[in-house]
Amino acid sequence: MTARTVLLSAARWLAVVIPLTDVALVLTGVLSLRTGIVVALALEALLVVVLVVEAAAFRRAYRAVRRDGGSRRAGLVAGAEAVWPPVVLRLARAEVGVVRALWWAVRRRSAVGPEEVALPYAGRFRLVLGAVTALGVLETAVVHVLLPWETARWVLLAVSLYALVWVLGSGLSLFQHPHLIRDDELVLRFGHLREVAVPLAGLVAVRRSVESEHKRVLLRDGDRLVLSVMGDTDVELRFDPPVHVAGQDEPVARVAFWADDPRAVVRLLRERSVPAAG
Repeated sequence: MTARTVLLSAARWLAVVIPLTDVALVLTGVLSLRTGIVVALALEALLVVVLVVEAAAFRRAYRAVRRDGGSRRAGLVAGAEAVWPPVVLRLARAEVGVVRALWWAVRRRSAVGPEEVALPYAGRFRLVLGAVTALGVLETAVVHVLLPWETARWVLLAVSLYALVWVLGSGLSLFQHPHLIRDDELVLRFGHLREVAVPLAGLVAVRRSVESEHKRVLLRDGDRLVLSVMGDTDVELRFDPPVHVAGQDEPVARVAFWADDPRAVVRLLRERSVPAAG
Protein backbone atom coordinates (compact mmCIF):
# COMPACT_ATOMS: atom_id res chain seq x y z
CA MET A 1 0.00 0.00 0.00
CA THR A 2 1.48 3.33 -1.09
CA ALA A 3 1.79 6.40 1.13
CA ARG A 4 -0.66 8.22 -1.13
CA THR A 5 -3.27 5.47 -0.66
CA VAL A 6 -2.80 5.54 3.13
CA LEU A 7 -3.16 9.32 3.26
CA LEU A 8 -6.27 9.26 1.06
CA SER A 9 -7.84 6.55 3.21
CA ALA A 10 -7.05 8.52 6.38
CA ALA A 11 -8.54 11.67 4.83
CA ARG A 12 -11.74 9.82 3.97
CA TRP A 13 -12.16 8.67 7.55
CA LEU A 14 -11.29 12.10 8.96
CA ALA A 15 -13.86 13.71 6.68
CA VAL A 16 -16.51 11.43 8.19
CA VAL A 17 -15.40 11.14 11.82
CA ILE A 18 -14.29 14.70 12.64
CA PRO A 19 -17.56 16.48 11.70
CA LEU A 20 -19.58 13.87 13.64
CA THR A 21 -17.29 14.27 16.64
CA ASP A 22 -17.60 18.06 16.41
CA VAL A 23 -21.40 17.85 16.42
CA ALA A 24 -21.40 15.38 19.33
CA LEU A 25 -19.11 17.61 21.42
CA VAL A 26 -21.34 20.62 20.81
CA LEU A 27 -24.53 18.71 21.64
CA THR A 28 -23.04 17.36 24.88
CA GLY A 29 -21.78 20.76 25.93
CA VAL A 30 -18.06 19.94 25.81
CA LEU A 31 -17.60 22.60 23.13
CA SER A 32 -19.53 25.82 22.87
CA LEU A 33 -21.56 26.49 19.77
CA ARG A 34 -19.11 29.21 18.69
CA THR A 35 -16.12 26.90 19.07
CA GLY A 36 -17.94 24.17 17.21
CA ILE A 37 -18.65 26.51 14.31
CA VAL A 38 -15.01 27.59 14.18
CA VAL A 39 -13.87 23.96 14.09
CA ALA A 40 -16.44 23.17 11.38
CA LEU A 41 -15.19 26.08 9.24
CA ALA A 42 -11.60 24.94 9.69
CA LEU A 43 -12.62 21.52 8.35
CA GLU A 44 -13.91 22.99 5.11
CA ALA A 45 -10.44 23.08 3.56
CA LEU A 46 -9.94 19.39 4.30
CA LEU A 47 -13.39 18.53 2.98
CA VAL A 48 -12.84 20.46 -0.25
CA VAL A 49 -9.59 18.61 -0.95
CA VAL A 50 -11.15 15.24 -0.14
CA LEU A 51 -14.23 15.95 -2.25
CA VAL A 52 -12.15 16.92 -5.28
CA VAL A 53 -10.03 13.77 -5.04
CA GLU A 54 -13.07 11.58 -4.35
CA ALA A 55 -15.00 13.07 -7.27
CA ALA A 56 -12.13 12.29 -9.63
CA ALA A 57 -11.90 8.70 -8.37
CA PHE A 58 -15.68 8.25 -8.60
CA ARG A 59 -15.68 9.58 -12.18
CA ARG A 60 -12.87 7.26 -13.26
CA ALA A 61 -14.54 4.17 -11.79
CA TYR A 62 -17.95 5.09 -13.18
CA ARG A 63 -16.66 5.75 -16.70
CA ALA A 64 -14.60 2.54 -16.71
CA VAL A 65 -17.68 0.43 -15.95
CA ARG A 66 -19.83 2.26 -18.51
CA ARG A 67 -17.09 1.96 -21.13
CA ASP A 68 -17.07 -1.82 -20.60
CA GLY A 69 -20.82 -1.99 -21.18
CA GLY A 70 -21.98 -1.93 -17.57
CA SER A 71 -25.27 -0.39 -16.52
CA ARG A 72 -25.60 3.02 -14.90
CA ARG A 73 -26.38 1.35 -11.57
CA ALA A 74 -23.23 -0.81 -11.84
CA GLY A 75 -21.23 2.34 -12.57
CA LEU A 76 -22.63 4.11 -9.52
CA VAL A 77 -21.80 1.10 -7.32
CA ALA A 78 -18.26 0.97 -8.70
CA GLY A 79 -17.86 4.70 -8.07
CA ALA A 80 -19.06 4.35 -4.47
CA GLU A 81 -16.67 1.45 -3.89
CA ALA A 82 -13.81 3.58 -5.19
CA VAL A 83 -14.40 6.48 -2.79
CA TRP A 84 -16.17 5.23 0.35
CA PRO A 85 -14.37 3.41 3.19
CA PRO A 86 -15.31 -0.31 3.06
CA VAL A 87 -17.03 -0.26 6.47
CA VAL A 88 -19.15 2.74 5.49
CA LEU A 89 -20.03 1.06 2.19
CA ARG A 90 -21.14 -2.13 3.96
CA LEU A 91 -23.26 -0.15 6.41
CA ALA A 92 -24.84 1.83 3.58
CA ARG A 93 -25.67 -1.36 1.68
CA ALA A 94 -27.20 -2.89 4.78
CA GLU A 95 -29.39 0.19 5.38
CA VAL A 96 -30.51 0.32 1.73
CA GLY A 97 -31.31 -3.40 1.86
CA VAL A 98 -33.50 -2.95 4.95
CA VAL A 99 -35.49 -0.10 3.38
CA ARG A 100 -35.88 -2.04 0.14
CA ALA A 101 -37.07 -5.14 2.03
CA LEU A 102 -39.82 -3.16 3.75
CA TRP A 103 -40.90 -1.61 0.44
CA TRP A 104 -40.90 -5.00 -1.27
CA ALA A 105 -42.97 -6.43 1.58
CA VAL A 106 -45.64 -3.82 0.91
CA ARG A 107 -45.54 -4.59 -2.82
CA ARG A 108 -45.13 -8.36 -2.30
CA ARG A 109 -42.01 -8.48 -4.42
CA SER A 110 -39.04 -10.83 -4.31
CA ALA A 111 -35.67 -11.10 -6.02
CA VAL A 112 -36.71 -14.04 -8.23
CA GLY A 113 -36.89 -13.73 -12.01
CA PRO A 114 -39.48 -15.42 -14.25
CA GLU A 115 -37.06 -18.11 -15.47
CA GLU A 116 -35.42 -18.71 -12.10
CA VAL A 117 -36.14 -21.51 -9.61
CA ALA A 118 -36.30 -20.40 -5.97
CA LEU A 119 -34.82 -22.60 -3.23
CA PRO A 120 -36.04 -21.23 0.14
CA TYR A 121 -33.77 -21.42 3.18
CA ALA A 122 -35.36 -19.03 5.72
CA GLY A 123 -38.19 -21.18 7.08
CA ARG A 124 -36.60 -21.52 10.52
CA PHE A 125 -36.58 -17.70 10.84
CA ARG A 126 -40.35 -17.34 10.50
CA LEU A 127 -41.23 -18.03 14.14
CA VAL A 128 -38.14 -16.22 15.45
CA LEU A 129 -38.90 -13.10 13.39
CA GLY A 130 -42.51 -13.01 14.57
CA ALA A 131 -41.55 -13.50 18.22
CA VAL A 132 -38.75 -10.90 18.17
CA THR A 133 -41.00 -8.34 16.45
CA ALA A 134 -43.87 -8.88 18.90
CA LEU A 135 -41.60 -8.72 21.95
CA GLY A 136 -39.84 -5.66 20.55
CA VAL A 137 -43.12 -3.80 20.10
CA LEU A 138 -44.23 -4.76 23.63
CA GLU A 139 -40.91 -3.76 25.20
CA THR A 140 -40.88 -0.44 23.34
CA ALA A 141 -44.39 0.41 24.55
CA VAL A 142 -43.69 -0.59 28.16
CA VAL A 143 -40.40 1.34 28.37
CA HIS A 144 -41.96 4.42 26.81
CA VAL A 145 -44.79 4.40 29.36
CA LEU A 146 -42.75 3.58 32.47
CA LEU A 147 -39.55 5.59 31.95
CA PRO A 148 -39.89 8.79 34.03
CA TRP A 149 -37.35 10.98 32.16
CA GLU A 150 -38.92 12.54 29.09
CA THR A 151 -35.73 13.08 27.07
CA ALA A 152 -34.47 9.56 27.73
CA ARG A 153 -37.94 8.18 26.96
CA TRP A 154 -38.05 9.75 23.49
CA VAL A 155 -34.44 8.85 22.71
CA LEU A 156 -35.06 5.23 23.66
CA LEU A 157 -38.28 5.24 21.64
CA ALA A 158 -36.41 6.40 18.54
CA VAL A 159 -33.63 3.83 19.06
CA SER A 160 -36.14 1.02 19.71
CA LEU A 161 -38.20 1.84 16.63
CA TYR A 162 -35.07 1.93 14.48
CA ALA A 163 -33.96 -1.44 15.87
CA LEU A 164 -37.41 -2.91 15.16
CA VAL A 165 -37.37 -1.62 11.60
CA TRP A 166 -33.86 -3.01 11.07
CA VAL A 167 -34.75 -6.45 12.48
CA LEU A 168 -37.98 -6.65 10.51
CA GLY A 169 -36.37 -5.50 7.25
CA SER A 170 -33.40 -7.86 7.62
CA GLY A 171 -35.70 -10.77 8.42
CA LEU A 172 -37.99 -10.07 5.47
CA SER A 173 -35.01 -9.91 3.12
CA LEU A 174 -34.20 -13.55 3.94
CA PHE A 175 -37.55 -14.59 2.44
CA GLN A 176 -37.30 -12.15 -0.46
CA HIS A 177 -33.83 -13.37 -1.50
CA PRO A 178 -33.97 -17.19 -1.67
CA HIS A 179 -31.27 -19.32 -3.26
CA LEU A 180 -31.77 -19.56 -7.02
CA ILE A 181 -31.10 -21.92 -9.90
CA ARG A 182 -30.78 -19.94 -13.11
CA ASP A 183 -29.28 -20.91 -16.44
CA ASP A 184 -26.12 -22.83 -15.56
CA GLU A 185 -25.43 -21.52 -12.07
CA LEU A 186 -26.62 -21.80 -8.47
CA VAL A 187 -26.93 -18.48 -6.65
CA LEU A 188 -26.56 -18.84 -2.88
CA ARG A 189 -27.80 -16.00 -0.69
CA PHE A 190 -28.23 -14.80 2.85
CA GLY A 191 -30.79 -12.03 2.61
CA HIS A 192 -29.43 -8.91 0.95
CA LEU A 193 -26.10 -9.28 2.74
CA ARG A 194 -24.50 -12.25 0.96
CA GLU A 195 -24.69 -13.58 -2.60
CA VAL A 196 -22.42 -16.17 -4.21
CA ALA A 197 -22.90 -17.44 -7.79
CA VAL A 198 -21.62 -21.00 -8.20
CA PRO A 199 -21.26 -22.32 -11.79
CA LEU A 200 -22.86 -25.74 -12.17
CA ALA A 201 -20.46 -26.85 -14.89
CA GLY A 202 -18.41 -29.72 -13.46
CA LEU A 203 -21.02 -30.72 -10.88
CA VAL A 204 -20.63 -34.47 -10.36
CA ALA A 205 -22.43 -35.19 -7.07
CA VAL A 206 -25.17 -33.74 -4.87
CA ARG A 207 -26.04 -35.19 -1.48
CA ARG A 208 -27.66 -34.42 1.85
CA SER A 209 -25.01 -33.68 4.45
CA VAL A 210 -26.08 -32.14 7.74
CA GLU A 211 -23.36 -30.20 9.55
CA SER A 212 -23.53 -27.67 12.38
CA GLU A 213 -21.43 -25.13 14.24
CA HIS A 214 -20.02 -23.27 11.26
CA LYS A 215 -18.38 -20.15 12.68
CA ARG A 216 -19.57 -17.66 10.06
CA VAL A 217 -22.32 -17.34 7.48
CA LEU A 218 -19.84 -17.43 4.59
CA LEU A 219 -16.48 -19.13 5.02
CA ARG A 220 -13.81 -21.03 3.14
CA ASP A 221 -12.77 -24.40 4.59
CA GLY A 222 -9.95 -25.85 2.51
CA ASP A 223 -11.37 -26.66 -0.93
CA ARG A 224 -14.94 -26.18 0.36
CA LEU A 225 -17.08 -23.06 0.32
CA VAL A 226 -19.76 -22.86 3.03
CA LEU A 227 -22.81 -20.62 3.25
CA SER A 228 -24.67 -21.56 6.43
CA VAL A 229 -27.91 -20.56 8.13
CA MET A 230 -27.66 -20.33 11.94
CA GLY A 231 -24.37 -22.22 11.58
CA ASP A 232 -25.98 -25.19 9.79
CA THR A 233 -25.75 -26.73 6.30
CA ASP A 234 -27.66 -29.70 4.90
CA VAL A 235 -26.69 -29.96 1.19
CA GLU A 236 -23.25 -30.53 -0.30
CA LEU A 237 -22.15 -30.28 -3.93
CA ARG A 238 -19.00 -31.79 -5.41
CA PHE A 239 -17.25 -30.52 -8.54
CA ASP A 240 -14.69 -32.20 -10.79
CA PRO A 241 -12.78 -30.27 -11.91
CA PRO A 242 -13.10 -27.56 -9.22
CA VAL A 243 -14.90 -24.40 -10.35
CA HIS A 244 -13.95 -20.76 -10.10
CA VAL A 245 -16.32 -18.74 -7.91
CA ALA A 246 -16.28 -14.95 -7.90
CA GLY A 247 -14.63 -13.60 -4.77
CA GLN A 248 -12.59 -16.76 -4.15
CA ASP A 249 -8.84 -16.83 -4.81
CA GLU A 250 -8.72 -20.59 -5.42
CA PRO A 251 -11.12 -22.94 -7.27
CA VAL A 252 -13.83 -24.62 -5.21
CA ALA A 253 -14.24 -28.41 -5.17
CA ARG A 254 -17.15 -28.58 -2.70
CA VAL A 255 -19.98 -26.25 -1.74
CA ALA A 256 -22.17 -26.67 1.34
CA PHE A 257 -25.33 -24.69 2.10
CA TRP A 258 -28.67 -24.84 3.92
CA ALA A 259 -32.06 -25.36 2.26
CA ASP A 260 -35.49 -25.72 3.84
CA ASP A 261 -36.23 -28.83 1.73
CA PRO A 262 -32.86 -30.50 1.09
CA ARG A 263 -34.39 -33.61 -0.52
CA ALA A 264 -36.14 -31.50 -3.16
CA VAL A 265 -32.98 -29.48 -3.78
CA VAL A 266 -30.85 -32.61 -4.18
CA ARG A 267 -33.37 -34.13 -6.59
CA LEU A 268 -33.68 -30.94 -8.63
CA LEU A 269 -29.94 -30.41 -8.97
CA ARG A 270 -29.38 -34.04 -9.94
CA GLU A 271 -32.04 -33.81 -12.62
CA ARG A 272 -30.81 -30.51 -14.03
CA SER A 273 -27.04 -30.67 -13.76
CA VAL A 274 -25.44 -33.93 -12.66
CA PRO A 275 -26.51 -36.01 -15.72
CA ALA A 276 -25.25 -33.28 -18.06
CA ALA A 277 -21.98 -33.11 -16.16
CA GLY A 278 -21.54 -36.83 -16.16
